[in-house]
Amino acid sequence: MRAGSSSSLAEVLTEPPDLDRAALAALLEARWGLCDVGLRYLPLGFGSHHWEAVDARGERRFVSADDLEAPFQAGPDPAGSFAALERAFGTAAALRDLAGLEFVTAPLSDREGRVVHRLGQRYTVSVSPLLDGPGHEWGYWQEPSERREMAALLARLHAASGLVPPGLPRRHDLTVPARRGLEEALADLDRDWGTGPYAERVRGLLARHGAGLARRLAAYDELARRVGTDTSGWVVTHGEPHRANVVRDRGGALHLVDWDTALVAPRERDLMMVLDDALTGWDEYREVAGDLPLDRDAIRLFRAWWTLADTAVFVAVFRNPHGDTEDTAAAWRNLEQDVPAAAG
Repeated sequence: MRAGSSSSLAEVLTEPPDLDRAALAALLEARWGLCDVGLRYLPLGFGSHHWEAVDARGERRFVSADDLEAPFQAGPDPAGSFAALERAFGTAAALRDLAGLEFVTAPLSDREGRVVHRLGQRYTVSVSPLLDGPGHEWGYWQEPSERREMAALLARLHAASGLVPPGLPRRHDLTVPARRGLEEALADLDRDWGTGPYAERVRGLLARHGAGLARRLAAYDELARRVGTDTSGWVVTHGEPHRANVVRDRGGALHLVDWDTALVAPRERDLMMVLDDALTGWDEYREVAGDLPLDRDAIRLFRAWWTLADTAVFVAVFRNPHGDTEDTAAAWRNLEQDVPAAAG
C-alpha cells in the first residue's frame, strides 16, 4: 500500500530474521506439494514479505508471508488479523473461480482447499502463480489509455460483486488504521520517546505539523460520516489497484495481484487511483458497470485515507523500539513526505 507519492505502510526490503526458511519450506511441501523447494527472497512490495519458490519439478510460485503483528493489520490481535486475511484471500479466490475473472491473480488453494496458513504465531503464508511479464513502478495511473483500460477492468471486478458468497468479504469501516496511536503520539510530544534512532526526528516532524494533522483528521471524520450514510451501492473492491499491483503478461493481458486489502466498499475506493480530474476512464467504466453516479466525496475520502493511514502506521513503527535498517531508513524518508501531505 502506498499513499500519494510516498511509499507503503511498511516497506519490506529485508528478509525477516525470525522467519525460519526451513519451516516455510516444510509448510509449502505439506500444504501445497512443493517438494525440495528453493527460496529466493524478493525485496519488493509493501506490507508483505515475498519469495520466488522453485521446487524439484521446476514448478515456480510466488510465496508471500504477512506479519500478523504489523500495525496496519485489520484484526485486534494475530488471530483476528489472520481471519481478516483469510476472508480477503478467499474473496479473491471466489472472484477468480466463481465469477470467472481471469485477471484476478488470487492465492492458490492448498490440498484442503485453503488459501492461507499460519506459520508460527506471527506470520501467515499464501502461494500465488508467478507471473511472467514486466511489472510497474508504484504510482497512480497517468496515461489516458491506461486509465481507460484499468477503469474497464475495475468495472468488471465491481460488477461481479454479486457472485461472491455473501458474508465472505469484510466491509470497510472507513476508519484510519493505527489512528489511536497517532493521536497518542500527537499528545506526547513534550518528552523524549527513546524508542530508537529515528524517534526524535519523528517527534520533531509531528511537532511541526501536529495542528494540521488534527484538522485533517477532523475533516476526514466529516467525510466518513457522509460517505458511510448509504452503503447500498458498495461493491467488492481490491483496495490498491495502483501500478505496482498490476502485471502485464507476455501476451499483453493485465493481471491484478496482491488481494490482502479486498473489502466491500464504495467503488471510489478503487477508482480514485485511476480517474483524473477530467474523469478519464469514467465512460469506459460505465459502459461495463452501467449508468452510475460518481461520489466525489468518496474520492476525496479515500485519497485522504491513504495519506493519513501511511502517516499513522509509520508513526507506530517509530513509536516502538526500532533500529537503523534499510526498512526503517526507507520508512523515515517516506514519513518525511507523508506528514506534510497528510497535514495539508
